[in-house]
Amino acid sequence: MKTKWKCLFVLTVIAFVLAMGSGLYYSQAIAKPKPIQLIFSTYWPTSYTYFVEPIENFAKKVEKRTNGRVKIKIFHSGQLFKGKEEFAACERGDIDMTAPLDIYMTGVIPELGISSLPFLFSDNERFQKCLDDGLWNLGIKKKLLEHNLVFLGVASGGGYQVYSKKSPVYLPKDFEGKAWGVSGSTASKACALLGGSPTTMSSGELYMALQRGTIDGCTRPLITGLGRKLYETVKYLTVTNMYYYTSFLIINKKTWDSLPKDIQEIMVQAGKERDKEQLQKLIAYEKNAVKTYQEKGVEVHLPTPKELAEFKKAIMPVYDWWYGLVPNGKKYTDFAKPYQ
Repeated sequence: MKTKWKCLFVLTVIAFVLAMGSGLYYSQAIAKPKPIQLIFSTYWPTSYTYFVEPIENFAKKVEKRTNGRVKIKIFHSGQLFKGKEEFAACERGDIDMTAPLDIYMTGVIPELGISSLPFLFSDNERFQKCLDDGLWNLGIKKKLLEHNLVFLGVASGGGYQVYSKKSPVYLPKDFEGKAWGVSGSTASKACALLGGSPTTMSSGELYMALQRGTIDGCTRPLITGLGRKLYETVKYLTVTNMYYYTSFLIINKKTWDSLPKDIQEIMVQAGKERDKEQLQKLIAYEKNAVKTYQEKGVEVHLPTPKELAEFKKAIMPVYDWWYGLVPNGKKYTDFAKPYQ
């Protein structure tokens, strides 16, 4: 009988311990819910440091400030979608987040072409100040919402320069009769006004096009030439800062609406910090880029004020063309004037 009661006691103790253990496990499960996983896609190669590093830091900040409640998985180098595909992929919800280039999306939202209007901004700092002070509040943010996208930030990507393969570009006439790889409808129109034959293509297509002779040159930022090794296919670089472009941080609206309010606030703040960090890294990058091109054997030309004036004169009709695409475009250029 004693043995029976002893066994019963032991079984009771075991059952109690198991119950306590399962209760502890259950309470821990409640205290630490499964993290929210967000998928972030970029087409940039990791060599595009001033784009990539701020995005990675953005993800780290969000994870840390939410105590691990949100984890952002980043896929670089077009692993999921190419540059011109990311916007639509985020709109559909195939990915949660991305940071596309405005210049690729002017066909969808023409107002995004404001940054690529020639000689509207004199440097990256003034351009960023214009963005920070509300340039996109004039209607672009609303247009993004119409595409199921929530805006979290926008930062300058740098100025566009002229790369050429066979002969240098000093004046508008040097564009004439040549095929040029450009990005975006505004850049395409500007190239045509200079007498060139534009072909819209992504940065990943440029190297092969130049190598094969499909194009004679291209207009791209300094980082593209270094990141895509265009210095192996071109001989000349003209630093015009003819126009600028941005990368903008967006999240799918359905994903956004599913997030708690405090997490949304954390992401908005981290987005602003990403913009600031990208500008700082961009400025530092461009200071050294020209020297790097020269070391790679590329002949670099810095236009004189007189030469730049010739470009401005030849290219200014693009504004009237753009106003035809964007009926309220004048309010954008008027807003930007103090930042020239």
